[in-house]
Amino acid sequence: MPAPLTQLYAEFIANWRDAVVPAPALEVARLGFTDCVGVMLAGRREDAVQRLAAYVLGQGANPKSRLATGHQRVSMVQAGLVNATAAHALDYDDFAFSNHPSAVLVPTVLAAADAAGASGACMAAAYLAGYEVWADLMLREKDLYYDRGWHPTAVLGPVGAAAAAAVVLGLDATRARHALALAASDSGGVFENFGTMAKPYHGGRAAAAGLHAAGLAAAGMAASATALEGRHGLMRALSPNGNVDLETLPALGMVWRSASMRLNIKKYPTVGASQRAIDAVLALNRYERIEPQRVKSIVARISERHAAVMPYHLPQDTLQAKFSIEFAIASALVHDAVGFTQLSDAVVQSAVIQQLMARVVIETTAEFEPAWRDAAPFDVVTFTLDDGRAVSTPQVRRASGHADTPLTPQALRDKFLGCTLQAGVQEAQGCALFDAMQRIDSLSGIEEIGLPA
Repeated sequence: MPAPLTQLYAEFIANWRDAVVPAPALEVARLGFTDCVGVMLAGRREDAVQRLAAYVLGQGANPKSRLATGHQRVSMVQAGLVNATAAHALDYDDFAFSNHPSAVLVPTVLAAADAAGASGACMAAAYLAGYEVWADLMLREKDLYYDRGWHPTAVLGPVGAAAAAAVVLGLDATRARHALALAASDSGGVFENFGTMAKPYHGGRAAAAGLHAAGLAAAGMAASATALEGRHGLMRALSPNGNVDLETLPALGMVWRSASMRLNIKKYPTVGASQRAIDAVLALNRYERIEPQRVKSIVARISERHAAVMPYHLPQDTLQAKFSIEFAIASALVHDAVGFTQLSDAVVQSAVIQQLMARVVIETTAEFEPAWRDAAPFDVVTFTLDDGRAVSTPQVRRASGHADTPLTPQALRDKFLGCTLQAGVQEAQGCALFDAMQRIDSLSGIEEIGLPA
């Protein structure tokens, strides 16, 4: 018999006030809110977000929750849809357990808090409830969702979002269980859409699905008590090879994965699989600058799983470039940077970048690091020059911003203010917003955050 996951998760959600949250977990909540709000604002001008916001505003709504794109308010579900898409639009948002938790959970919590009211302590608890439920589900699967075409953030994010929204809406265990089960029926999102506007929409849809499920459950909508673990439940349906663990009882409230796994904060606005190679090339630049015209070939040694999420080998626009190890290496070599300035169609299409990308060969390894099942033991890039000399980067095991090698407080602040500047927010307001996010759990409510229009 499978463990009653749907029910046990629901009881954890309903009893969040009884949980003794360790300090490291609260630090993760503060970090998640801080980084996500910054990248959400930076992403609000992206085409996908603007088009989605225009569509949503055209539908009409009960205006309760604010959009990151301006002064407008829309429904709770619509706000989650647009704002989570903005948070994921630049692929600059954090990641953990091979998912993008904060880009889904933070907009979900903010939208629900706007509509229903919630203290900062409740918002932080909601984020952690979503993280814990989501992580527990993800870690039960032994195989790779990408092998079946599933984007894990899109297929499990709705359940995590439903857990978070259920805390803010104050659902009891029965209604929280219904919310999780309803979210399971809204799961979906395919890997084939990476490198298009649909990829950030996956995050938006996950947030909207979770908010919708929690709202429906609050209104009395019912669903299966075993929607997650049942014979025909979500986890068996998604499992690539049927190797999902549905027997181990969850230890929510006793084991805090948020405290142990934490968050990986991206230093560069590209897919997480590219971060180590960027660090490697930038490190090489510090002791030997290679002239691009001298490069005859480039070999990138990365894991099979990381290669799988970077399918664009000769990208032609910014959306594709974010999922290209070739672009990451070329931009780092030529511009000594991979940031907002470099992620433009003009840079991607420039002759020097296109020529270098065409010279990259990817060597994959099935070896992986035990503590990070998607990553190789290290990433390294080797350049062969016109004189026959081979120059290799340092071997990078942990990218800057990884949970084990976190950004310094100043670097985190610099990233945040860079994002708010990109969004057109004045520095003083950006600083005030950063400080508010760093103490999210002590705020009286969402109005104290001071989200800019």
